[in-house]
Amino acid sequence: MQPNPDTSVVTEGRVIRFAAALRRRLRSEESGFTLVELTIVLLIMGILLTIAVPSYLSFKDKAYKQAARADIAEAYRAVISYGADNYPSAPSDPNADPLDNGYSNINLNYLATKYDASISTVVGAPYVLNPSGWNGNVSSPTDFCITAAVGRWVAVQHGPGASINVGTLFTPGTCTVS
Repeated sequence: MQPNPDTSVVTEGRVIRFAAALRRRLRSEESGFTLVELTIVLLIMGILLTIAVPSYLSFKDKAYKQAARADIAEAYRAVISYGADNYPSAPSDPNADPLDNGYSNINLNYLATKYDASISTVVGAPYVLNPSGWNGNVSSPTDFCITAAVGRWVAVQHGPGASINVGTLFTPGTCTVS
């Protein structure tokens, strides 16, 4: 079927007129946004940001709190294993010291080397084991204090069997957080 030459000429004429009108419109001052339109757009964006930003920050803060708790839970398993393996003449003594037992002489290097390679050995990133100022800081076979900090949150595990506490203010002397 052959195209009708009359309709193609009419269509071409319409396209040319439309393109010319579009060029005129773009060259004129009518093509920009008015001040009122821009103000409304900025107002809507401001309202959306006032709703979204606090929600995002709250979500991020909750994530930091849970990450600190998870870090302690991960390290706690390694600490308990260390205490179980550390007794005089143990075949799997983690630090090969026949005179200590329990949590005596525990440190991050032993935990990372023998029990969990994912534990960071850089003190404070995020773990601190038996922090300075803690009254049990002397090597103790029955007690330990481990902390993990993520964001503004500090998670604390004080001794075997204790619960993990999370807060923003850490007290080293008692290994507590509030």
